[in-house]
Amino acid sequence: MTQALVKIDGLQKWYADFHALRDVTLHVGAGERVVICGPSGSGKSSLVRCVNRLEPHQGGRIEVAGTVLDDSPAAVHRIRLLSGMVFQQFNLFPHLTVLENLTLGPIHALRQTASQAEAHAMQLLERVRVADQALKFPGQLSGGQQQRVAIARALMTNPQLLLFDEPTSSLDPEMVSEVLDVMIELAREGVTMIVVTHEMGFARAVADLVVFMDQGEVVESAPPATFFANPANDRTRQFLAKLDLAA
Repeated sequence: MTQALVKIDGLQKWYADFHALRDVTLHVGAGERVVICGPSGSGKSSLVRCVNRLEPHQGGRIEVAGTVLDDSPAAVHRIRLLSGMVFQQFNLFPHLTVLENLTLGPIHALRQTASQAEAHAMQLLERVRVADQALKFPGQLSGGQQQRVAIARALMTNPQLLLFDEPTSSLDPEMVSEVLDVMIELAREGVTMIVVTHEMGFARAVADLVVFMDQGEVVESAPPATFFANPANDRTRQFLAKLDLAA
C-alpha cells in the first residue's frame, strides 16, 4: 500500500454559523491523483484551501508529509513549501512579467539567486509550453496560457503535492484542453495531485480516486471505473445523471 502523503482526519470547518466541512476524512498516497467533485457549495474548495492553510480549520487534523498543520508559523510555512496551489482565477501579478511572477517567491522566500530562479523558471515554462511568453505580462496572454503559467509557478518550490481549485472553470471551452493536457502530463509523471474539478473526462483518464462531496460531507469515494459505472449512493447517481455521465 502506498504510504499516505496527505492525511485528513475528521476535518471540521465553519464560516460563522455555516458548517462548510463536516467530519471529512481523506488519505492521499504519494503519487496518487484524487479528483474531488460535487455541486456548488459542497465544500470542495474549502477542503483544498484548508490543506495549505489558506483557510483555517476548526476541528480535526491535517498532516502533509509528516508535518501536522496547526497555527504555528513554522508548520504553515513548511506545508506551503511542500504543496503548490493552482487557483481558478490564476492570481498572477499583472505588473510583473511571466518570468518575474515565477521567480519572485524563490528569490525572496527561498533566498535563491536570480540566475538560479530564472533557470528553473525557464525549465518549467518549457515544460508547460509557454517559454516563449516569459517576457510578456499576464494581460498579454490567453486564459489558457495564464493558467499554464500558474501551474509552472506552483511547481517552482518542487512541491510534493499539487492542489488544484477548479483550474479550468474560468476558461473559454477551447482553452480547457490545453490546461488539462498539462495536468494529465503531470499526473503521468507521478505528481501527487488533489484536483477540484467538474471535468469528468480528466477524472476518468487520470484519477486513482474520485471523491464526491455534498453539503460538506464526503458522500462517496471510489476508483473511476467503479465511481462512474456503479456508484453506490443515490446522491452520487443523481449528480452523475445531471452531467449525463451515469452508466
